[in-house]
Amino acid sequence: MSSNGVWHDWPLILAYHSVSESRQDALTVRMDDFENQMAWLYHHGYHSLTLAEFMNQSIEKGERIVIISFDDGYADNYALAFPVLKRYGFVATIFLVSDYVNTDHIFWWDVPKMTTPADHTLYQLLTWEQVHEMAAYGIEFGSHTCTHPKQLTNLSTKQRWDEIARSRENLSVKLNCKIVSFCYPRGDLNTEVVQMVEKAGYGCAVVTPPRANIPLCRYTFRRISVYYNNTPLLFRLKITPFVRRNYVRLKWLQRELSRHKPR
Repeated sequence: MSSNGVWHDWPLILAYHSVSESRQDALTVRMDDFENQMAWLYHHGYHSLTLAEFMNQSIEKGERIVIISFDDGYADNYALAFPVLKRYGFVATIFLVSDYVNTDHIFWWDVPKMTTPADHTLYQLLTWEQVHEMAAYGIEFGSHTCTHPKQLTNLSTKQRWDEIARSRENLSVKLNCKIVSFCYPRGDLNTEVVQMVEKAGYGCAVVTPPRANIPLCRYTFRRISVYYNNTPLLFRLKITPFVRRNYVRLKWLQRELSRHKPR
């Protein structure tokens, strides 16, 4: 690891899933919104890095960098997000569910969203050909486990190790490179899971949102999620250092205000 520290408000790491012109679920960002978000970052002087680059470069806190990440490995990351990233000279880190790349698998949370057979195309995953083309450009690929279990913490130690370590091994072989980064499915983790990720050979990991009693370190880099209903103003608020530093307090305040809202 470089001399970079780990802070509540730095580096800025954005978490996306799908970029689409047709999907309207929370995990999707509209194509126009994604374009506008990247344009805003570019015109405000943000320099894009992958997580692997961040780990291997000496960067001073405060430098205006953004790490753009995508979870799950949807095919629209290639078809729609990738051209936008290239237009602005940006890179990204995509977390793949290694057993499902190049398959017709549909994630369990997407199945209820499909109303016609044609909807299947909206939830397709990346192919190895697409992955290799993006990797040649400079996109980093990290692990999101082998099968995206609902809760890593509920698995046996053996199952958990298989999900974490085998995914890294398989991706290393497929991409012929060291796999540096890991993303906890659904942000589900505990101290044992974090230690297992380190033992498996990863250099860093990300979590969205932060978890209580889990200390901030290079295996719990905090991300800001970008969702379907995020307006331009909300996007800019969410990425401010103040919001990132006080995320837990602000979420608590939001819950309290909602709880005491007149019925």
